[in-house]
Amino acid sequence: MAPHLAHGAGSNPADTVHDNGHVGSANSDDPGTEDGATYVGSMGITGKHSITQGIHASIDYNDEPDQSDDDSDGDLDASYDADFWTEKEYVEATKEIQKICKNSKNVSQFWRFGGAGYKLSVSHQFESSSEVARCAVQPGNIDDFEKIMKVLKTYDKVKFAVKGGGHSTNPGFSSTTGIQISLANFNELEYNSKTQNLRIGAGCLFDEVYKEIAQYKRNIVGGATAAGVGVAGWLLGGGYSLLTNQYGLGIDNLVEVQVVLCNGKSVKASAERNSDLFFAIRGGGNNFGIVTSFTVKTYPLGPIYRNMLTFPTDKATKVKEAIMNYIDKCKEKKAAIVAAYRHFYIRGEQEDKITVDLFYDGPLPSDNPFEELLELSDEKWIDHEVQNEADKKLAENFAFMDQLFSHIHDPSRVTAAPLHCPVYGTRLSLKTYAKNPPQAGVGEENVRVRWGTVMVSHFTRKLLDEIEDQSKLAASKMKDNQGKSAVIDIWPFQPSMFDTSTSAAWPHEKGQPNGPLLVCFQWEGESNDRYWIGLMMQILQSIQKVAEAEGCTNDKLPKYCNTSLADTPVKDIYKKHLSKLMTIRAKYDPDDMMGRTGGFRIPLAS
Repeated sequence: MAPHLAHGAGSNPADTVHDNGHVGSANSDDPGTEDGATYVGSMGITGKHSITQGIHASIDYNDEPDQSDDDSDGDLDASYDADFWTEKEYVEATKEIQKICKNSKNVSQFWRFGGAGYKLSVSHQFESSSEVARCAVQPGNIDDFEKIMKVLKTYDKVKFAVKGGGHSTNPGFSSTTGIQISLANFNELEYNSKTQNLRIGAGCLFDEVYKEIAQYKRNIVGGATAAGVGVAGWLLGGGYSLLTNQYGLGIDNLVEVQVVLCNGKSVKASAERNSDLFFAIRGGGNNFGIVTSFTVKTYPLGPIYRNMLTFPTDKATKVKEAIMNYIDKCKEKKAAIVAAYRHFYIRGEQEDKITVDLFYDGPLPSDNPFEELLELSDEKWIDHEVQNEADKKLAENFAFMDQLFSHIHDPSRVTAAPLHCPVYGTRLSLKTYAKNPPQAGVGEENVRVRWGTVMVSHFTRKLLDEIEDQSKLAASKMKDNQGKSAVIDIWPFQPSMFDTSTSAAWPHEKGQPNGPLLVCFQWEGESNDRYWIGLMMQILQSIQKVAEAEGCTNDKLPKYCNTSLADTPVKDIYKKHLSKLMTIRAKYDPDDMMGRTGGFRIPLAS
């Protein structure tokens, strides 16, 4: 079979860039400019500016594309409303970016404030992590992206953000009140049948990736919950997966990345070339440039078993016992479970349940690792004894199975339907935003959300008891504080989970298993942010205390940036790797350009 090529933004050849910014040969070990660019994380601005500081007004150009990129002395046919702009650098940067898009004949697209393309570019999964940008741009190829990066480098007061999937819950990590970059056009999916590797554009979501690769009977180490999750942010943070017991984290399965560096030059990075950059990108977030594609390993995909069990909370004691028996007895790397205490407050009614997501990478063996949990369940979506052909065919499509079990897109968890219609200037007016928070109207789900994490090496019965108690505490606060849901996960891994780990920015070493114990709250109303974030911090501290007493965690375990609160110290994420990463960042971003985005910022080495 010949390698499969799918659509997406392309790449162009270039040379290698040395520390001093000069161009060298493509064979140099220094950071270079070869075909491609790589997106280093979906993270944006932490600071907020008033929306009245500048919202984009209309700009019109001549019908014919300009032949020269140098417009410093030119008189562009542009019109501005001075009341919408108070900072000259934003005006000039926007003019140059729009000109790049105009000259590309709309291969790259510039979106004015308030239009449908703008809304799609700035919108995030949740209202609380969506911000109103001045304008948005969707680069369509590497060439244009290089030019856009050079513009942003020139105007060093202009803040920007880069969005892959927009699934982060921390405000400003991939959103901004400055210039929003959307990677939606970098949507290539290219399977190489010879290497059995898959090249994934940084704008792809796992929904489409799983569907694409399944036709080749292959799978990837990807997100456990596909629906709406972007590949870029997930991979750049580390990447826990239902396949981690077998193959490690997502970053352990990266073969190559393409990055647009802060100097506007594009480069490939792998274990063989630009190896320091390759080390830094794997778990280092958006600190080193912007990644536009990832090449990852694939693995055989046959029929898989997946089942979601739901239990009433009065069965909690028996369910906890069954979970602990599974943890103690199951040594099968193909098996995984993700349990959770889930509490919902919907239309004045509270619903409490325990769910256990069962996954087996293949047909269930005769020695069924889930038998005790299945025997407790009254309802079984898939009969665990007999799977007919329809079930097997369905199970082969990993993406569809995941969407069935995804709790992220459960419509019963939000009071209002997600806003999917185009949003135009009359709705996103200055008058509107004088009365409403900047996030209103650009979130896909009208809820406010945070994730928080305690890192644990294993679970004990006392830790499960504490998780239950803390979930009940959160549930008791929902009615009076506009809470929508409170979820605490139990995701155990095998002690051998990091046996195939690779050296990367985010520390994860053989013999030191650990994973995120995830807490997720959803609520309504910006006025309730402080309450729910404060409660989350209190609950995380309580769980941490019990986990320490039980020997399930210690201060050596690194925090997982993809599910940590925004105020998590960067030293707690990268631990002993921080000093090395500071040196690498000073090499690739000496002017702190990525400091104008948000996220967990690695300091520059002095």
